[in-house]
Amino acid sequence: MNLSDLRRNLHARRALFFGGNLVAMLAVYLLLVAPILGHLADGAEEISQRQTTLARYESVSRQEEAVKAFAKQVAESNARGELITGDSAGIVNANLQARLKALAEEANVTVRSLQMLPPKTLRGSTLVGARLAGAAPIEAMQKLARALEGETPLLFVTAATMRGQTAFWGLAQAGQPEGALEAQIDVYGGSLMKEHS
Repeated sequence: MNLSDLRRNLHARRALFFGGNLVAMLAVYLLLVAPILGHLADGAEEISQRQTTLARYESVSRQEEAVKAFAKQVAESNARGELITGDSAGIVNANLQARLKALAEEANVTVRSLQMLPPKTLRGSTLVGARLAGAAPIEAMQKLARALEGETPLLFVTAATMRGQTAFWGLAQAGQPEGALEAQIDVYGGSLMKEHS
């Protein structure tokens, strides 16, 4: 073995050593370091999402006092009974129908039917509605109309149709005086759901 063979062999050994170390470092990186970095990146993304969610929750919690103040204001404004209250939409509708029936009876209007109407939204407030069909002399209908829009809870007549009762073969309908009107009145009122604590 001469000196040039030894040098070539030394260069080959060095190249083999560096190549082996490079392969070993690449294997360590791929097997250990890359998964750890990927896990850290996923964790950073999850932390970012949680920070966004936390910021939304903090925004909502900052508005809590304003919401409570508004709810208190609505409750105080309803101290005079301007809104129809109830624990659920069904109870609010039942309360409206009971109020309409009571007003009709006070005005001596014969109630033929009461039916619920679909709710309406007006400037962020929910209005519940009912259709009252009845019959009575014109004076009683006038009294009912004044009571509907003049007492609490506040009620709004959105549609009304009235027509004279037609006699069948010239005879007035049983139980109704001559000149009685048939009416169909759509009434809406503001609603307030009670909070459950």
